[in-house]
Amino acid sequence: MRDPSETRSAGVALGGGAARGWAHIGVLRALAENNIRITHVAGTSIGAFVGAFFATNSLDTLMAGVLRLTRKQVLAYVASLPSRTGLLKGQHITAFLEEHLGSLTIEQCTVPLATVATDIRTGQEVTLARGNIVEAVRASIAVPGIFTPLRREAALLVDGGLVNPVPVSTVRTMGAGQVIAVDLNPVVRQNGLPLLATEQPNMLEIIGASAQIIQASLTRTRLATDPPDLLICPDLAHISYQDFNRGEEIIELGYQAAMAALS
Repeated sequence: MRDPSETRSAGVALGGGAARGWAHIGVLRALAENNIRITHVAGTSIGAFVGAFFATNSLDTLMAGVLRLTRKQVLAYVASLPSRTGLLKGQHITAFLEEHLGSLTIEQCTVPLATVATDIRTGQEVTLARGNIVEAVRASIAVPGIFTPLRREAALLVDGGLVNPVPVSTVRTMGAGQVIAVDLNPVVRQNGLPLLATEQPNMLEIIGASAQIIQASLTRTRLATDPPDLLICPDLAHISYQDFNRGEEIIELGYQAAMAALS
């Protein structure tokens, strides 16, 4: 039998899911406690956000900030002047990234990092594995219609969840021998919880539910083609895409799901 104290290694694919993405913090904590060394990390949308902090040894800083978030602060982060190409310019989120990640490049990461975005001009998947880390994350989290796209050379980049919601293929391309994937958005639930919490959802809730349906279907197809060695699916059906202030609960759900999967 394998010695439980033996260090194992794997690449990690962190999927998209807005506020549910705080579960990635709990998953990464569980992997560390089980002596699993992360060799590569690729993230889509909120997975890119958390992955960037992990790859720069700043996960504790992110976790501390997440645990302090209030509902009022969440609204302040997304509040922005309207833009012609998206409702929000996202300058508050960009400022948060710049405050903690500064002018770091992906090449300076302690753990090899890649973020996944979509070129909205061509529909092609774009992997960002070099250059400014804030730009790479900002591109991956640019939900169409919500956040403005990021221009990079000839590409107009938006959320990578349109093409690769749980980037297992990206981690394999980076060179990982084993891949652990975290899927935050399985739609089919035994408890039958609806995707919308109210009878009169707001615009962001409708966009979030629509994205969940599309990404869950795409995720099933992609994971069937390129399955990970271990799939972790935290039970987050009751967590809204906007519940960024429920960090402690969401992190714990990710942690418990990872511990159960690893057992």
